[in-house]
Amino acid sequence: MTRQQLKDAAALARSKGRRAQGRFLVEGVRSVEAAVGVGAPLVAVLASEAALATDRVAALADRVEVTPVSARDLERVGDARSSQGVLAIAASVTADALPDTPGPVLLLDGVQDPGNVGALVRTAAWFGVGAVVADAASADFESPKAVRASMGGLWDVALVRVPSLAPVLDALMAAGTDCWGADLGGTPVGEWAPGSRSALVMGSEAHGLSEPVASLLRRQPPTGSHCVYIPTVESASARGVESLNVAVAGGVLMGRWLA
Repeated sequence: MTRQQLKDAAALARSKGRRAQGRFLVEGVRSVEAAVGVGAPLVAVLASEAALATDRVAALADRVEVTPVSARDLERVGDARSSQGVLAIAASVTADALPDTPGPVLLLDGVQDPGNVGALVRTAAWFGVGAVVADAASADFESPKAVRASMGGLWDVALVRVPSLAPVLDALMAAGTDCWGADLGGTPVGEWAPGSRSALVMGSEAHGLSEPVASLLRRQPPTGSHCVYIPTVESASARGVESLNVAVAGGVLMGRWLA
């Protein structure tokens, strides 16, 4: 690769570079294997000589063109703290609107940690969610940390990024979708029975659901909170814990909702 190509690839670790190029990084052997396996829109696959000497990366080179790059250059391009010696550059897979028939929808309302966003995408893919929608306050699906945490899940669900969730929720409700939010004061998860056409909103790690989203959910007929929560066990001794991690909570709720 030329110096300029390597510089452009390194810029993909930042949101500005991803937006400008319409591309993102896929790092690590397992993630690149998953991308190749599903025919993801890969622009290039890069690997160090040492990685190419391993069986797994050599097998990748039998399926797609792999460009040898020095280990030093690869570390400069990648974002991972410890490089596995292989990464891919992929064309963006994030849309700005829901597909016509999305199936179950997971919405992210200000989920700011990219690791949590990626983990939620991974779990959504596992449970058969059709689309994951994030607002502008949520972390980028295509940031390196989110891609690593998704472990290939981003190829299995439709990813949508919008300025605000309110118009999406309005449209879902108008189409007859039963929309719920994860928040205290609602229905305990053990009693939760969402309809066959349903959507779930996960709120910010620090603040929960935003007021515009919570207000929309409250107005949804029939009257009621349209929120669901995971109660703590009364005998739990670890009272220093105030809440569940949003990705863990999302996994519990999706298991109840879709399993």
